[in-house]
Amino acid sequence: MVIDIIFVIMAGYGFYLGFAKGIIRTIFTILSFLFGLLAAFKFAPAATKFLETAFDSNNPMMFLAGFLLSFVLTMILIRLVARAIEGFLRTANINIVNQFAGGLLLAGMMTLLYSMVLWFGTQSKLIDEQTKSQSFTYTYLQHYPDRVWAAIKFIQPSVREFWDDSIDFMDQLRDRSMEQTDGEPNIFDIDDEEESSEPTSNR
Repeated sequence: MVIDIIFVIMAGYGFYLGFAKGIIRTIFTILSFLFGLLAAFKFAPAATKFLETAFDSNNPMMFLAGFLLSFVLTMILIRLVARAIEGFLRTANINIVNQFAGGLLLAGMMTLLYSMVLWFGTQSKLIDEQTKSQSFTYTYLQHYPDRVWAAIKFIQPSVREFWDDSIDFMDQLRDRSMEQTDGEPNIFDIDDEEESSEPTSNR
């Protein structure tokens, strides 16, 4: 019964968190972080050149600022899209579907976490046979990670295709932005003629 009580608490807590956020906000929060990092690496050079031009500075810290700018702007953009979708669902009076789906998603994730803890407890002999035999949910929880892994393998091709298409799209945007600033000097390039002429002009 102890296993069952903890399971109900964790799954219920996960459902509460997911219901409060909704599946759209939950998924888009994860996507905003992943695509924020991807965009930061892709667009950092272009953002750096933009900041150098805007502030008339070649400080190397501009690259870090450009990286953070790309990351933050991408996260904000994706979360604005999530809010727009949530607003549409509220207007259509079907936001309850979004909330229930979010509850089920996080309840499933908390169940996965708990099942992995149970697996560790079983392998390390921390859970005795009597405790397992008294549980109504142990058998289900024991095989839950395998079912999740099977589901992940099933959707993996679609997720990979979406990820590859997203990378290609960002590469195209990056190439276009770099073409516009291709003639501008880079902070890592040093003009040898200019460097050699400066001491002469100071004499």
